[in-house]
Amino acid sequence: MQTVQPVSKGGERLAAAAPAFAIIIAVAIATRIVSWWNPVAHVDDQFYLLAGQELLRGHWPYLDVWDRKPLGLFVVYALVAAIGGGSIIALNLVATAFAAATAMTIRQIALRFTSPIAALMAAVTYLVVLPLYGGQNGQSPVFYNLLIAGAVLLLFRSIERKAAIVPNALVAMLLCGLAMTIKQTTFVEGAFVGLGFLWLLHHSGRSLAFIVGAAIAMVGVALSPTLACFVTYWLQGPASADAYVYANFVSIFERQSWSPLARVAGVGLLFLYLFPLFIMSGIGMVSLARVSRWTTATALLAGWLGAALLGYLSVPAFFDHYALPLISPLCVAAAIFYDLRPGRLFFAGYMAFCLIQGSILDWPDNRREAALYRDIRETVRQAKGDGCVYVADGPSRLYMDFPDCRPTRYLFPDHLVLITERDAVGVDTADELSLILAARPAVVVTRKARKGRHPREIIAILRQALGRDYRPVLRTADGESKSVDGVTVWQLKVGPRAGNVN
Repeated sequence: MQTVQPVSKGGERLAAAAPAFAIIIAVAIATRIVSWWNPVAHVDDQFYLLAGQELLRGHWPYLDVWDRKPLGLFVVYALVAAIGGGSIIALNLVATAFAAATAMTIRQIALRFTSPIAALMAAVTYLVVLPLYGGQNGQSPVFYNLLIAGAVLLLFRSIERKAAIVPNALVAMLLCGLAMTIKQTTFVEGAFVGLGFLWLLHHSGRSLAFIVGAAIAMVGVALSPTLACFVTYWLQGPASADAYVYANFVSIFERQSWSPLARVAGVGLLFLYLFPLFIMSGIGMVSLARVSRWTTATALLAGWLGAALLGYLSVPAFFDHYALPLISPLCVAAAIFYDLRPGRLFFAGYMAFCLIQGSILDWPDNRREAALYRDIRETVRQAKGDGCVYVADGPSRLYMDFPDCRPTRYLFPDHLVLITERDAVGVDTADELSLILAARPAVVVTRKARKGRHPREIIAILRQALGRDYRPVLRTADGESKSVDGVTVWQLKVGPRAGNVN
């Protein structure tokens, strides 16, 4: 294992880094391409792209399309929608570019601790692990991981260039502030980065007054993107400002938790594929500490690991993509292990282990999902006529394909029917569902749910309305798909039947 070492003043020469960058780009494409043409690969990506497209049409998040994600995420998706016209391939190309750029940044950080080969392995590890936890498409960490990794890289560069601590700190805080407009939990890692810069200022001999002034400036820069988002709504009036504050900072605390058993299952999923990476990272950190005697760089890397873990623990519920921010610092720490005698053998074994999970090589299921969605879309097209489509549960992508009518501002289906969201979205969810169905949309889309996923009153309202006013015109088979298996398309009984039940 190499000892901690700074890179050259100008960093690596581009020509020397080019082969590594080419490998990273190739791996990024290879680990993600199977789902590039699947418009329903992930339920969250469907909605984010929908919300981005709605923003381009002048329909504002929280007011016209409700969600609790920060505005920056929808701005990112609006830009993607503007570039690609709402196509799924455009989203996946942009997300692949972000994933590759993050891997390159991880490599640059790892070079401060390891050999170029081990640093490249860390970058490859990041790209291979992403799809295992829902990061194969456009999940929000795919975007904000780059911003956080960039801020951490600037922090490590400031160890070597003390004269640049303050400029680097301000840029890093801006990156962290932008990350917070994509996901609020990045506040934890952003706070770590800020404290890290203040620690460097202290060790550089700056006065207390200077450090306090720098801290105030850093906090101001970090909060400025969020403040700009708030002002955008405040200028539209008090009701808009209240809607922004509620969605971003209040509603998350009104969500209900899953059962204890479900949380235990979530922890099990976290460690299922990350356990080897945790072990390799732990061994790497212990080895680094023995060699470096806890230098500043070692302490900062340990702090980054701790901040990422604290950010993960700050959210009581668990979804697979919540683990994605952990991967970046774990990969940097694992790079140190890769430089040890057995490290490269373990790297090869871990890569093979990750491939067994199936996401990276799953061409058949992605093709099947895309074909199923085409059948659902065509059935909805025939059944709706000039009427509205309401997706009670199922692919929200349908709202993009049929944009002429919106039965509610709650276009992400889970917000009204998921048990953890009951009365945590600013309205009585049962009342909102009743109002939607009372308007008798031409088509209602539902999906067979696991036991305990929906509140009893929601199930009762749907059953009553569907049994009285609708007939099924398409059913897809049950399976493992995240969004199109077990889907039923219901047509309002008025008018000719659109198709046959499968």
